[in-house]
Amino acid sequence: MELPLRSKASNAALAKARAMYGERLRAADYRRLAACRTMPQLAAELKALPMYAPTLAALNPPFARRAQLESLLRQAVYDRCDSLFRYELSSGQQVYGYFTVSCEVDEIITCLRCLDAGRPGDYLYKLPDFLKQRCTVDLYALARVTDARSLLAALEGTPYRKLLAPLADVPAGYKLLVYAEPHLEAYRHQALVALAPEPRKGGAGKAPGLRDLIEMECDNAAISNAGRLIRMHADPKWFDLLVRRDCTALKPAEWQALLAARDFDAFRQALAATAYGRMLARQQYTFLKEGLQKCRYDWCRKWLRFSTDPALVMMCYLYLIQCEVKNLEHIIEGVHYGMPADQLMNLLIGCEDADTQQGREH
Repeated sequence: MELPLRSKASNAALAKARAMYGERLRAADYRRLAACRTMPQLAAELKALPMYAPTLAALNPPFARRAQLESLLRQAVYDRCDSLFRYELSSGQQVYGYFTVSCEVDEIITCLRCLDAGRPGDYLYKLPDFLKQRCTVDLYALARVTDARSLLAALEGTPYRKLLAPLADVPAGYKLLVYAEPHLEAYRHQALVALAPEPRKGGAGKAPGLRDLIEMECDNAAISNAGRLIRMHADPKWFDLLVRRDCTALKPAEWQALLAARDFDAFRQALAATAYGRMLARQQYTFLKEGLQKCRYDWCRKWLRFSTDPALVMMCYLYLIQCEVKNLEHIIEGVHYGMPADQLMNLLIGCEDADTQQGREH
């Protein structure tokens, strides 16, 4: 019996996501990159990586700069996800909507970071045509931004114009990103939660779905923020603002125990009694945020392989490739500041299997 077109598209999307993840960087690749001592040397190594070569094709390694490399790596995520999501519009439409919002937020944050550094010309972009058609932000206008008012003018007609209107009142010389980032991240969070299906009733033992991944992503941020606030002995009023619990896998009693902790040790004890605590017990980490990222990485890697839900597989792949690019950004920063390779490797997520992975020869 021939499969319907939607099933064929879903199967193609699943196969493509797994094939693309199979081409990920290995521990030996990371070690070779971390061993670079200059930005031109690192640029040449990055350009030689098969999965990044198309995006970095026009890069001239001897003249490569840190901001340029980071911008191009961000574009590589767009290119790769665009290639995947267009396979499955029926199941991927909602995911693509969230991905578009996330890209817009990232581009605005990057633009603001360049403005704050006094180098607005460092803002670069190049989105795939398929994604460009869905963006509400005029990225050509964003590339010409020189201050807060021109940024707001560039965002006219988008949801971000009202969101960032307070930037017009920020005194000259102040860092704009400090004021803008909480609003932008809240908007991204709302888009993610809107993507989540309703919680399943019963169904114990069933394979996880998209809701489970989104709950994990929201809880990772909330738990990390809660731990930091408790460590700082912050005023309780900040918990409602920074510890979002509108999409969570934890029970109210578990959150109550976490937020009532008198210090960070008590917080960790309360966390150990939750499902996340049991996941963290299997990880080696220095900081809580790092441990939670490793838990999520392992979860996404497992269900990218075993899930038959195209939307879940796409979101798993999105997180895994974002982790890869974040690893590369750590390496770029480390090489920029002359950090030893072994210290750099300790900052990376998903590289613990160094003795069993094979790097690419080139």
